[in-house]
Amino acid sequence: MRRNPVLLVDDDEALRETLGEALEALPIDITLADSGTAALELLAEREFAVIVTDLVMKDKDGFAVLKDAKERYPACRVLMLTGHGGRDIAVRAMEDGASYYIEKPIDLAELRTKVQKCLDEYQRSVEFDDLRHQVERQYGFSGIVGQDPKMLRMLDVVRQIAPTHASVLIRGESGTGKELVARAIHNSSPRRGKPFVAINCGGMSEGTIESELFGHVKGSFTGAISDHQGKFEYADGGTILLDEVGEMPIGTQIKFLRVLEEREVARIGSNKTNPVDVRVLAATNADLEAKIESGEFREDLYFRLKVVTIEMPPLRERPGDIKLLVEHFIQQFSDAHGKDVEAIDRDALVALVGYEWRGNVRELRNSVESMVVRARGNILTINDLPPEVGAPMPNDRDPWHWLAGKTAEEVERNHIRVTLELSGGNRVKAAKQMGISERTLYRRIRDYGL
Repeated sequence: MRRNPVLLVDDDEALRETLGEALEALPIDITLADSGTAALELLAEREFAVIVTDLVMKDKDGFAVLKDAKERYPACRVLMLTGHGGRDIAVRAMEDGASYYIEKPIDLAELRTKVQKCLDEYQRSVEFDDLRHQVERQYGFSGIVGQDPKMLRMLDVVRQIAPTHASVLIRGESGTGKELVARAIHNSSPRRGKPFVAINCGGMSEGTIESELFGHVKGSFTGAISDHQGKFEYADGGTILLDEVGEMPIGTQIKFLRVLEEREVARIGSNKTNPVDVRVLAATNADLEAKIESGEFREDLYFRLKVVTIEMPPLRERPGDIKLLVEHFIQQFSDAHGKDVEAIDRDALVALVGYEWRGNVRELRNSVESMVVRARGNILTINDLPPEVGAPMPNDRDPWHWLAGKTAEEVERNHIRVTLELSGGNRVKAAKQMGISERTLYRRIRDYGL
């Protein structure tokens, strides 16, 4: 089992040794520091998964250790030890980034429990950061933002199948990012140096789409004034994305299936076939099974396309990602439009979290761009919201004052859910914002199954 590095900082030698012995049962390697200054020197040399530090020390105090640790290693978790009566100071420390605090005299069982929680949180954070960096650097998943478990599972599947040559069917509602995933698959595959071609099958006649896919020769039909290379030939060695594949005419489906099976294509009006090596990705928001039943989609083509199926979760199923997406889009559009917008205030973010994003990430992206363009300051406020977002529709994720007709328990449950989302899961901060004790918040979280 991998042993995580933990730094224990306290200028009381006897307490330091006692705490170190109490933590030896955990799968950790403990380093002891007898002062804040010694801790800062160690942090300059290496990273620790968890730091347990006394708040009040003679030289550099726990605040200095906390600040340096979070600046150097954002994933690091800090647990603060406070003397009796230091609760208010400890709460402020947690607002600065500490994960937990324990009041003295220290309950050693509580210490072990909270250090283990810190280790778990650190590991999840590291895993997410690793995946995100692979997404951005190694796999080219540009623009895909999220830490919801559904997104992480989806990205893990993408990472596994991207280097292969398998056909992939990407399913999901409009605006969920199906083309982004298709591009990510291409960019991480051995075909990355060859063309990626996306063609929308919706709204095109049978003749038009066949000409686009397979090409044609001069004189093959009225208006064919010259030879035309189809997308399959152009993308040879690369990847084709057939967007809205469920709208492909049934006649074209037959010819397309033949290309997939024989790996060669003939231009319209020509008997000559040309070999092609193209990976096919397909995307749809349609119910293909229903189309098969109605005779609008061929079952053999369906099975040929869905060697691997990727499901894109709608934004309403991952509301915790809205804050991440908003921050991402603010930075993106501030740079693109030469604006100095830096952040969004709490009320505006609450409204965005509570809105029913039927257009999914695409709709959210467009809304944030509109807000950035029209912003009158460097902080987006509720006054910058698009009109449709400013009056959100009721749903089970709405903040408290939009829950007309709900029971008191439902109002409180959603109040707690939204506050936790906006506080980044920091329960101490959430309790303070709600004006209740941490003990009450913990009990409500347990009772409501949050």
